[in-house]
Amino acid sequence: MSTQSRNIISFESAVRGQLPPGRLLVCVSGGADSTALLHCCVRLGRDCHAVHCDFHLRGAESERDRRFVSWICRRLGVPLHVEHFDVPAYIRSHGVSLEMACRDLRYDLFARLRRELDCTRIVVAHNADDNAETMFLNLFRGTGLKGLCGMEPDTGDILRPLLAVSRREIESYLDALGVRHITDSSNNTSDVRRNYIRNELMPAIEDRWPGLRKALDRTSRNLSDALRICNSALTIGDPLFLPAAQLDGCAAPSMLVHRFLEGRGASDTQIRDIASSRRPGARWQLPACTVERDAAGLHIVRPSAGEPELVSDTTRPYSPSLLQELRHSDPYVLYIDADVAGLHWRAPRRGERMKPFGMKGSRKVSDIIHDARLDPQRRSAVRLLADADDNAVWIPGVRRSSLYPVNEATRLIRIIRVRP
Repeated sequence: MSTQSRNIISFESAVRGQLPPGRLLVCVSGGADSTALLHCCVRLGRDCHAVHCDFHLRGAESERDRRFVSWICRRLGVPLHVEHFDVPAYIRSHGVSLEMACRDLRYDLFARLRRELDCTRIVVAHNADDNAETMFLNLFRGTGLKGLCGMEPDTGDILRPLLAVSRREIESYLDALGVRHITDSSNNTSDVRRNYIRNELMPAIEDRWPGLRKALDRTSRNLSDALRICNSALTIGDPLFLPAAQLDGCAAPSMLVHRFLEGRGASDTQIRDIASSRRPGARWQLPACTVERDAAGLHIVRPSAGEPELVSDTTRPYSPSLLQELRHSDPYVLYIDADVAGLHWRAPRRGERMKPFGMKGSRKVSDIIHDARLDPQRRSAVRLLADADDNAVWIPGVRRSSLYPVNEATRLIRIIRVRP
């Protein structure tokens, strides 16, 4: 068997078992990754629709990309959906960064097309190299277990079947098929952090450790297993209580405590101290709560000043009745995907914006609070729930954002109830 045949068989074997039944919405930019992914899906006999986003940000290159993707799809007989975006106008109206604007526009389109075309998954071409870059970015920012896992292979909405495939293997597959692709010239500059990691940092590390990418892939899979163990332990019983039997019997107690206190501002020193202490009556004051240890285990006993009083924080598997309950929910109850990590309380910030659920565009958080007609005392005490990137997610009693919507594809739903 020739090397080219082996490359084709190896690549398609890596993808085949990850593709679910049903129609797939394949996101195609024209680069090597997405071009290989689309060809692979077609060669495996899958029912595909392709989608291409034209942001009109790179002049003639944007036009070239769109024409190339159109040519590929005609050649393969795949229906193509092209969307044109006015990114500067979106930035002006929503007050977000260029990167966030493109992400919002892209994923809003993908979600809409998935519904309209009745697709099983949105399929994107992130590969092992992209995942390694993401792990480094999260590490340098400071992160927990979830951030070090990198990207999820399958969220229930978005499928990434190339996460275990390297960029080199993708290019070898295209060469074996005799298929060309295009290159985004902006990827060659190192002024963006991800590009710096890709073009400068990783090649330098690989000079000394040639097996870096495979090692990072193994690490990602190992950490994902550890995260599932932690999540399993913390979704049983009261989320404000970690039993001593679970904590003291854990081989990595610091990891479990980090997950238990995620979003509550515990320092690394505090996490290690809490994980190692078995002294009844021990107390730790964190920015977002007080933690106590007794013979039964760890308790989150008091919110910090200004934080809403938590009534309950539970998780439940998705069910049609739960979705119906959500549609008629109390404004002091938040239903959110349980996989969203890093949630924390903070005060609103001057000039920050939120995309309110059920409304078009974004609004200033201060205007949303003003329109709620709260009395001055309540208005000055408002605290909002933010995600790991510090985006506003929920203002209890006022409004939630359109981030992390719960739908039929959400497998586990977190329900947070606060005192009015």
